[in-house]
Amino acid sequence: MNIETQNTEQAKRKRLKRLKSATGVAYPTGYYFFRGIVINLARVFMKAEIYNEQNIPQPGGIYYRPKWYRRSGDNKIDDHAFVIAANHGKIWDIPFVGLFHRGLVWICKPAFCRNWLFAMVNQRMGAVPIFRPSIDGKPSKKNTPGKIEKARLASYTAEEGLDVAVEALWRGVPVEMFPEGTRVGKEVIDYSKSGTARIARRSGCAILPIALAGCAKGDPVVRRGILRRQVIVGVVCPPIYPSDYGHLAEDSEIDKALMSEWQVRINKGRQEALDILRSH
Repeated sequence: MNIETQNTEQAKRKRLKRLKSATGVAYPTGYYFFRGIVINLARVFMKAEIYNEQNIPQPGGIYYRPKWYRRSGDNKIDDHAFVIAANHGKIWDIPFVGLFHRGLVWICKPAFCRNWLFAMVNQRMGAVPIFRPSIDGKPSKKNTPGKIEKARLASYTAEEGLDVAVEALWRGVPVEMFPEGTRVGKEVIDYSKSGTARIARRSGCAILPIALAGCAKGDPVVRRGILRRQVIVGVVCPPIYPSDYGHLAEDSEIDKALMSEWQVRINKGRQEALDILRSH
């Protein structure tokens, strides 16, 4: 092994050691503690409403708190784990998903873990930072080579993040992600990346679409109460099971079918959520 390869391996081990606390949320104590701080702060500015909770795979639901999680990913736990996939319009989408009273693993951008303090807090809440070459690795005036390298060292690669998410699901821990990959805020969702489908297919767990309204650019802004908190409405759509697409020959075809169905259900759910929002 030459010196360059050795240094590369050492850097990789150092990077993964720092990220170790992001794998699996084996003990949800830190999640509940830090989640409580974040959620209570968010509630000062946001009034979250969630509908169709019966669509959440059971046993479970928003208020399900398992007494323990598996410490290894030897067995898949379909009834306890699922991939939460919501549309992404504003920063409020993230604490909204925190309404689930259970440990979660959530896929995020490197900025959430670039600073050591943010990394400590967010990783204990299950943050799994993924480096996106087309976004985080794109040079610009603000995104200097130094910042790009710092983001890379604070993140998993896409394949590493995929392994972390699948292991978490096999341990009974739900995974939350935004299939659009970044904040888009479109009225109609017509684009999604395949990462969500790949995680669901590999783990065998369902995709749970959650359609959010009140957080996209064109959505009506509704404020309530003395604090004039912004109302965010979430509609839980029926889950999508990868096993229903097992008749397709190629994995890529399954992924495409899963994400197409996600877009259909999210758009339908968003219309319902927008109707609820306008009725306030």
